[in-house]
Amino acid sequence: MSDHADILPRVSLGGFRPVAGAPQPAPIERPSDPVQVMAFGLGLLLLFVRTGMLHELQVRLVGIDLHLLWVFGLPALLGVVLAGGIQRTLRSRTAWYWIGFAAWMALTVPGSVWKMGSALLFLSYVRVDLIMLFIVGGLVYTWWQCKMMMYAIAGGAVVDLLAARLLVKEAGYGDRLGLESGSIANPNDFAAHLLLTLPFLLWVALSTKSVVLRLFALACVALGAYTILRTASRGALVALVVAALFMLWRGTVPQRLALLACASVLVPALLVALPKETLQRLTSFSNDASALQEAVGSSTARAYLLRKSVAYTFEHPIFGVGVGQFSWYEGTHNRVGGTTHGQWQQAHNTYTQVSSECGIPGFFLFVAGIVSTWRLLNSTWRQARRRPDCKDIAAASFFVMLAMVAFCTAIFFLSFAYLFYLPALAGLGIALDRTARAEFSSRAARALEPQQPSWGDSPSGFRGRISPGLARTARQAAS
Repeated sequence: MSDHADILPRVSLGGFRPVAGAPQPAPIERPSDPVQVMAFGLGLLLLFVRTGMLHELQVRLVGIDLHLLWVFGLPALLGVVLAGGIQRTLRSRTAWYWIGFAAWMALTVPGSVWKMGSALLFLSYVRVDLIMLFIVGGLVYTWWQCKMMMYAIAGGAVVDLLAARLLVKEAGYGDRLGLESGSIANPNDFAAHLLLTLPFLLWVALSTKSVVLRLFALACVALGAYTILRTASRGALVALVVAALFMLWRGTVPQRLALLACASVLVPALLVALPKETLQRLTSFSNDASALQEAVGSSTARAYLLRKSVAYTFEHPIFGVGVGQFSWYEGTHNRVGGTTHGQWQQAHNTYTQVSSECGIPGFFLFVAGIVSTWRLLNSTWRQARRRPDCKDIAAASFFVMLAMVAFCTAIFFLSFAYLFYLPALAGLGIALDRTARAEFSSRAARALEPQQPSWGDSPSGFRGRISPGLARTARQAAS
């Protein structure tokens, strides 16, 4: 399972003398428990289906709902129970924040303005979305399995880009790219989905040793950036800028150079390739005469909804207006534009959506789940970057953080509170933290093992060495 290396000989000018070489991958270890292996495979497929939206694409292309979420989800969840994945996930404080958020959702149902609607949404969240926390966080035993989960998300991003080519719809969105159908058909929603999955493709491009796979992944990332901009989502554009700044701030020197090199080529190409209307909408952040009327109207409506969601938060500070009931409450308690009703729209801000529908306690639990996930990833990244033999772990944790930065910025302009994305990221953070800690210990232990004998100038004719970097790694792990 480890990516640690054996010691390799090297010829020096002073004679044939052993010195420590670069780390090389060790044989991959995989769990032998058949229940866990089968459950992990199903969970891997479920994550691929969900991030690639295959369950919705299958209905659109075939015309028959094969219920892929149930086909893979139920056996995977059963495997989580049998393999002890629930207990393993619950050892992390992060999991308890998300369970607490779900429990608080349940407590808001009796006071909801539409109890049945809130109850159905709560049950759907627990049954379909929250379970991703346990499937991703509880079925991963090894570092190799953790990487496979990340590859599944990267594969889902490729399917998303394929769907954008096959099921594209522009007519219904005013020259903006969207999908023909599905839960993320709206251009803004589709862009946010891509912002979550594309960093995993970038991780593949910068981590793989295969030249073919690297070129393919880079091409997909470039196509994904174009697709995001083609949606003309201004929130997604802000998220892209924030993600780029984060990469420049926290990335390694090669990562920063790769970003600058790609940006120097992509930005001019995208400016030429994007339609004029798309560029106009992306830059329409004001109410002046040059801004597109549709973009101005959208900004005005979102500002109104943001004010209302903040107002309802303080009017109903404990339990909110009810899970999923902001649009109903706003529509029946306001008069907009000379009508007898409000806008009947969602809050279009995930954070105030939670605070207005679940109250301030629900908001704190929701944000605590996000912050706790971030702390897990950041802690793993900080520890791994100090170990010369754990650069692969540092890279993986960094790109998960990059995905989280982009997504959490994008949902500031969307209503994504009760979807699978954040619980799945929390599960991945838990899995990465657990397997990385095991890797730190195992790689440090191997660094202290006696090295392979080789020629030297000692009296016996053989001498083993350990590199200063690996010795320092071992001492850090021991401390």
